[in-house]
Amino acid sequence: MKTTLISFFCILTTFAFGQANDDTTFLKQQAKAYLTKMYIRKQYDSASAMWDKRAFLEMEDFYNKRNQGHLTDTVLYKKVKADVKKYYARLTKFSIDKVLQSTVEMEGGYKMGYVFYQFTQTLKGKRTTDKTMLVFISEDEGKTWVLQDWTVKWIADQVDKKLL
Repeated sequence: MKTTLISFFCILTTFAFGQANDDTTFLKQQAKAYLTKMYIRKQYDSASAMWDKRAFLEMEDFYNKRNQGHLTDTVLYKKVKADVKKYYARLTKFSIDKVLQSTVEMEGGYKMGYVFYQFTQTLKGKRTTDKTMLVFISEDEGKTWVLQDWTVKWIADQVDKKLL
C-alpha cells in the first residue's frame, strides 16, 4: 500500500510539474506572439483580441477617475485604441530583450500565468529599457488563455499627461 501511495504521489507530482512546465513554455510563446503583434508590428486590433475583458473594465475605471468620461463598449475600445495609436506614432523601435521568468499558479479558481520580460523601446529618439509582465488568465484549467497588459494603462497615463 505504501509503495502504491508513493508511486501515485510521484506520478501526480511529475504530471503536475510537467503540466506547469508545458503551461509556462506555452505562455512564453504566447507572450512573444502578443508583444510582436502589439508593439513591433503595431497591430492593435489583432493584439487586443487576446485581452481579458476585465482589462477594459480597468481602463474604463482609469478614464473615469481621470475625468475623461464614463466610457463603455465601443467608445471605450476606440479611446484605448486612440491612445495606443498616439504611442505608436512616437514608437520608432520596440524589442523584446528577454523573458526573465514565467510562473503558473491557481488563484481563486483561475489558473494564472505571469510572464516577466525585459524590453527596449525607442520613443522619438529616446531609448529606454524596462521590465514588466503580462498576466495570463484561464478559466478552464489552461485550455484557453486571455491576457492583461498593464503597459496599455501606462500608455493611457502618458497620453493623459501629454507626454505622448
